[in-house]
Amino acid sequence: MLKIAAPTRTVQAALLMICASASISVLWAVLRYGAETMHPLYMVFWRSLLGAAVLLPLFARRGFASLRTRRLPMHFVRSASGLLAMTGIFYSIAHVPLAQAMAINYSAPLFATVGAALILGETLHRRRLTAVAVGFLGMLVVVRPGVQHVDLGILAAVAGAVGMASALLSVKKLSSSESTPTIIFYGNMLCLPIAFALALQHWQPMTWHNLGILAAVGVISTVSQAFLTRALTLADAGAVLPMDFMRLVFVTLLGVALFGERPHPVTWLGAAIILCSTVYIARREARLKAAARRAPAAPEPAA
Repeated sequence: MLKIAAPTRTVQAALLMICASASISVLWAVLRYGAETMHPLYMVFWRSLLGAAVLLPLFARRGFASLRTRRLPMHFVRSASGLLAMTGIFYSIAHVPLAQAMAINYSAPLFATVGAALILGETLHRRRLTAVAVGFLGMLVVVRPGVQHVDLGILAAVAGAVGMASALLSVKKLSSSESTPTIIFYGNMLCLPIAFALALQHWQPMTWHNLGILAAVGVISTVSQAFLTRALTLADAGAVLPMDFMRLVFVTLLGVALFGERPHPVTWLGAAIILCSTVYIARREARLKAAARRAPAAPEPAA
């Protein structure tokens, strides 16, 4: 009897990454559909509020003693970065073709690499710096300043990528002393008043239709994060990041089928350049870390 070998961890991670890409693309399509009846800032507030409503009962059962922290300012930076990312992404989805917004979103790891050098003091060697420069060249190909009008939607997409990078760096700094649940809790809670203030100028009565859209956003966000987290648990980022290009494929198909969009062919070229750059950086970083683990420990000095 023929036995079929179980897929390796890398293959499982790649399949999970494709599932994450598909669910993220569906999420963006739902957000674009929601933007037809709700302002993006209004959706950002309700998305944050519903997330907080889910978290509060969980922490009430566990007890709030675990939330004690001496790093509240850094938690606020993390929360503000997340709010910037969400606002930029939601706004760009509503005003920019989905494929172009997604292509710009690929640049978040590039901003994170630069931020790690400027803020965390990480060294940017020549190859890594070249990869970052090539990645930003790809973003210029997508944005095409001087060829097309760089409007607020495109600037919002860039701001969303910067916010994602800043949130990533903030989590990296906080993780040295704070637990993951604590980071998640403060990340969701601290900027709720700011999100509410931004949403007030676009306030409208909540309908069951809009509530259903927001509930779908919450569910799909959770599912996509679960797929992504599991994929990165099974394999290094460098091994699964090439599958992230499927996000652009899926979101382009949804944009064409549901909203009649026709993405410019140059968008694909720029996105490919950006993704190749981020994959190279991730793989090189993984190789350097592996080499550092294999390196023999330095001998202790003689007494």
